[in-house]
Amino acid sequence: MLGLMKELLGDSYLHLEVVGYDLHEDFGRGETQIACKITDTSKDEVAMIEGRGVGVIDAFFHGLLQRLSTDYPSLETISLDKFVVNARINRKTRGSHTDAEAEVIIGMRNSYGNHFEFSHVSRSVSRSAIEATLEAAEYFVNAERAFVESYKALKSGRDEGRHDLEKRYTALMAELVRNTSYSKVIEQIREEMSSP
Repeated sequence: MLGLMKELLGDSYLHLEVVGYDLHEDFGRGETQIACKITDTSKDEVAMIEGRGVGVIDAFFHGLLQRLSTDYPSLETISLDKFVVNARINRKTRGSHTDAEAEVIIGMRNSYGNHFEFSHVSRSVSRSAIEATLEAAEYFVNAERAFVESYKALKSGRDEGRHDLEKRYTALMAELVRNTSYSKVIEQIREEMSSP
């Protein structure tokens, strides 16, 4: 699926990376606040994601949704269904092993009940959790963007009487729709394409 999305989006494929983050946790109130700088490596643009929740993942995910779901409504159809932390103690570490690598695996479930996994390894549990969550958001954003491009190409192919393009983009959309529901996305595209 990644190959398909990269082929459809080309240079506009969104690749996000974490630059750094500030975290504040109030254990008494059970609240976490995060301010995370992320960059789109293709554009060299830095954005701030701010969120609140009951832990690092919850706060960051809510911040991502708040920042991205207006432009990418399909993000509202996914939910966390797995969170695993594995310590890689056997790797080269100091004697106490407190500097061991942490692998975080994030599982996401889409609107059809399909499961997707994303992971990241670093020497910081928080960083790995944030990076894996960002990787999940990046995947679903690119899937939606690829779906939109396919939809527009399909409509253009129909308008031009190009049945070969219509068939090709119908097949691509059938693949991409396995990621999640794009009903809100289709409504937005139709509104955009029908307005003067």
